[in-house]
Amino acid sequence: MKSYTVLISIVAALGGLLFGFDTAVIAGTLHYLKAVFLLNDAEIGLVVGAASIGCIPGALFAGGLADRFGRKKLMIVTALLYIIAAIGSGIAANFIQLVSYRLVGGIAIGMASTLAPIYISEVAPPAFRGRLGMLQQLAIVSGILLSFISNYLIANDKSLSFLNESNHWRYMLAAAVIPSVIFFILLLLVPESPRWLVSKNKISDAQNVFGSIYSDGESQEQVKLVTDDIASESKPTLGDVFSPRFRRVVIIGLVFASIAQLTGINIVFYYAPLIFEKIHVGGSVLFQTILTGVVNLIFTILAFPLIDRLGRKKLLLIGSTIMGLCMFALAALFHFNMLQNYFVLLTIFVYIGGFACTWGVVLWVYVAEIFPNKIRGTATSIAVFGNWVANSIVSLTFPVMLSQLGPVATFGVYAIVNFSMILFVSRYVFETKGVPLERIEELYTQTKTAKF
Repeated sequence: MKSYTVLISIVAALGGLLFGFDTAVIAGTLHYLKAVFLLNDAEIGLVVGAASIGCIPGALFAGGLADRFGRKKLMIVTALLYIIAAIGSGIAANFIQLVSYRLVGGIAIGMASTLAPIYISEVAPPAFRGRLGMLQQLAIVSGILLSFISNYLIANDKSLSFLNESNHWRYMLAAAVIPSVIFFILLLLVPESPRWLVSKNKISDAQNVFGSIYSDGESQEQVKLVTDDIASESKPTLGDVFSPRFRRVVIIGLVFASIAQLTGINIVFYYAPLIFEKIHVGGSVLFQTILTGVVNLIFTILAFPLIDRLGRKKLLLIGSTIMGLCMFALAALFHFNMLQNYFVLLTIFVYIGGFACTWGVVLWVYVAEIFPNKIRGTATSIAVFGNWVANSIVSLTFPVMLSQLGPVATFGVYAIVNFSMILFVSRYVFETKGVPLERIEELYTQTKTAKF
């Protein structure tokens, strides 16, 4: 695999870094926002969940627009929206403005979470598609960790006189403007997706891009493969996505992407300070939050050699088992009031590690690779749309569940959900390791009656 392929995949994945930064940075601001805007539990849920709500239309329409205008152009629009959201959130004068700019940021996140996996899957050679697709998740977890570190430094910096308790949250939210501008500049240097270029009959341009990714002989073969695949299909419509031919795989993709959020991973990253405030191990809550980001990053890196070796399905089954056990353990620890030691913190770290090296790395690879070329843009949007709907539900309900039901029942519910996901993966998820994108449809149609 050429280094050029890695570089352009990294640039596309930077949208994921901003995705992680923008969604997780809010965790460090909740303490300040509650005091500034006098927020109740429902309003806290809205501030946190606003980004997830904005992701819904962003994800839903990004794929179709990318099919029409190109992957690169839409990613550039995404970078501009990130910049607007970061600046706007930092200067927000009231609760409504803050929620509004968080919604704009959410639209950008929804678009990025759809576009980056599509782009990477379309430039990646089949043998390396899993590892290159993982760059999206690696960027996300790096963004999460970066936001936690940024929050910690801003909250504890005594050398800058303009920083104080009343404006820490502003600088925490506005810090995203720096990586947003970098993302925008780098996007100007990457090529358009060669598969999209072929779909628009820009064969010579596609040949040039494929030539930078593959050797000369392989690039010509790729152009022919994609050209033949597209020539055999009529122009896609929304009705095609839900036609009997594609309905099954679209439903599988939608449900898979949705339940990935029901693992409960983002209740840890969005509400880590609220959770850590309920345990009694001492130390800085923001520093403990940084540790969750470190664990997330380490286990994501550890998964790199596994996704193309073990495959997608085995990792998902392992992850669901680990996360279900950890959520059950958290419920038990709170039930027996065993909060005076590091067991809760350790359990959360094991849970994060279990997600990071399984569902976390598989999610963005799988939703972009299971759909045939004809419907990939729109179908991926639908799947990611489901992911963000589920994310919004989790984000909005968790603080209320935690205060009304208590941590025992709340974590118990998530334990049951994680164990239930084992059944879904066992029956419906089909393995895609090493399969060319143009052969995916053959794979799921041949196995559609099997218990995947």
